[in-house]
Amino acid sequence: MQIRKAQPQDGAKIAALIAMIYRDMEMPVLKNVSETDLQDMLTKLYSLPENLDGLAQTFVATLHDQVVGVAFGHPAANEVAVNDLLKRVSGEHAGFDAPLELGGEARPGEWYLSMLAVDPQTQGHGVGSRLLEALPQLVRGLGRQLSLNVDDGNPRAAKLYHRQGFTVDGQLMIGVHPYEHMVKPLKV
Repeated sequence: MQIRKAQPQDGAKIAALIAMIYRDMEMPVLKNVSETDLQDMLTKLYSLPENLDGLAQTFVATLHDQVVGVAFGHPAANEVAVNDLLKRVSGEHAGFDAPLELGGEARPGEWYLSMLAVDPQTQGHGVGSRLLEALPQLVRGLGRQLSLNVDDGNPRAAKLYHRQGFTVDGQLMIGVHPYEHMVKPLKV
């Protein structure tokens, strides 16, 4: 397995993985958005240079040259700009009645892991762990600590994050679900 920076040509596979997360969040704005439209919008979003290695950073895990996992995040200082990009791209897409909006999930000094997804066919084979293990080196200098939010209804993910050294540092609501905010210090 290889962990690398995502490239524009990875957009469609990244979109399919990230779409799973958005569906799990049960956001009202996505209620009338078809799977095709969601994945089309996300493919555009994850083909933009500023979302791959600019305002935000996207990394993929590949196995036999196939993308099997994705980690997407950004420094807390870029959260508004990253979310504005999501709002703009989704708002311009004909399949959306309203733009998709996120925000208020990162705290100052953090590199915020917004999305971590693994292809269902390779879940349980260490892909998520490998992505999490690689992040401290990949995002060195972009924050004092890693952070993420885990859905209270996803104990399997919470267990993975605890094993990787993350600790709970508060709670928040995203969409209609409660989440735990978790952090892990980055070595300087």
